[in-house]
Amino acid sequence: MSGGVVSSADNRWVKLARALRSRPGRDKQGAFLVEGARAASEALSSGHALSEALSSGHALACLVNASEHGRDSLVALLEQARSSSVEIVPVEALLFAALCETLSPQGAMVIVRDIVTPLGALIGAAPRLIVIADAVQDPGNLGTLLRIADGVGADAFVATSGSVDIYNGKVVRASMGSLFHLEIAKDAASAEVISMLCRKGYSIVAADPRGTNLHYEFRYQAPLAVVFGNEGAGLSPSWRDTAQLVRIPLWGRAESLNVSVAAGVLLYEIIRQWQGSLVVPATSPVV
Repeated sequence: MSGGVVSSADNRWVKLARALRSRPGRDKQGAFLVEGARAASEALSSGHALSEALSSGHALACLVNASEHGRDSLVALLEQARSSSVEIVPVEALLFAALCETLSPQGAMVIVRDIVTPLGALIGAAPRLIVIADAVQDPGNLGTLLRIADGVGADAFVATSGSVDIYNGKVVRASMGSLFHLEIAKDAASAEVISMLCRKGYSIVAADPRGTNLHYEFRYQAPLAVVFGNEGAGLSPSWRDTAQLVRIPLWGRAESLNVSVAAGVLLYEIIRQWQGSLVVPATSPVV
């Protein structure tokens, strides 16, 4: 633990945390913020929050609201940080609150190194199921897509160019820790992704209202890449021309489904077909 409570906005950790609230700052430092005790714990458990130098020479740290330092919900997190050799930095309450994006911060945030995988390495590892976000711009939707991909046991996730920054604070929070459970590539050019998938023999399927195949009648073959398009414009032309399009039927008066809702419907249908039925593991009783 660093010496004393930090009360100066000029403290190096405070300055770094502030810089990481913007995409240019995250890109420059090769790191991002994880806010909240639960998400911070997932980051520490994943092994990404290690005490390694950033490009600026800083090391990673766990910043804690000094007024909540002894709170029961933070005790386990702080012990986890210590065991991971991550520096614990108590920060004065008002200064800590100024670093947080949420109105009700949970008393802790972790600075985490860049966790993305190069696209070539990700596809080269031949994951069985890849989920692709094609220019998805809403942070809540992208975070939920990550969570759903994790929930169905996908191996990898790709966010194409035009998608919201995967390290955006709202994306990180909406993923509920799933960001740390998947191999992820970001800012990938669609043409490059398509080329690599085709060379590797992937089936490419996309959800689209114009699809001629109903999603529950189509038979999905592994290895498989499943693409979900932009909230307003839908799939980009390159994906629409390449993928086999499947349609989720709507029997009511709604014109469409939210992209993350559509992802849940389609991905669980794929897993239902592959497994024969959805089985909740005995080790995961919460449904």
